[in-house]
Amino acid sequence: MTSTRGFTPGAVTFDLARGVVRLGANAPGLLVPADALGALLAAAGPEASRAFGRALGEDLGRAVSDRLSPDAFDRAGTVLAATPEEVLTELAAAWALAGLGALGMERWGRALVMVVEGAPLGSESDALVEAALEGAIRTASGREARVAAIAREPLRARFLVGGPSAVAKARALVARGLSWTEALGALHAPASRGEA
Repeated sequence: MTSTRGFTPGAVTFDLARGVVRLGANAPGLLVPADALGALLAAAGPEASRAFGRALGEDLGRAVSDRLSPDAFDRAGTVLAATPEEVLTELAAAWALAGLGALGMERWGRALVMVVEGAPLGSESDALVEAALEGAIRTASGREARVAAIAREPLRARFLVGGPSAVAKARALVARGLSWTEALGALHAPASRGEA
């Protein structure tokens, strides 16, 4: 897993006189108990929860592109030119400041797997995390990616990032009972070439 220790986060500002919380130059934010957010998402249903997650991820993606290229005209191009470690460092910091847990990255052959540890909503947040990662990747890089939860432990979850067919295949293999490592191995099989 890649470390994010070198990041110096932007300012989190608490304007108590106005009752405003602000992360960097972003719009005002809210501090909400995780249980209350979980209850709201459960009542809203899967489609609304995914829309919320995507919007949240888009905000995180903007923070990544702003940090990597604050004065650049082509922010998506600058993000694409950055190393995966640089992008992860910025995204992991924005992710942590949003209270979504610790974000890391693993490479399994050609497969990119994002790892989230300590997500405050546990397994109930997997669909939210999928949508948030998709939104962050699209906003920061200008490229579409699909994300699927492929493994869940009590405090850690793994999410495959890739093209639509590869992610759908991995999701189906895991649903059929294969372990996440077996599913990733199947994606690397000769019949799967070009799907990631």
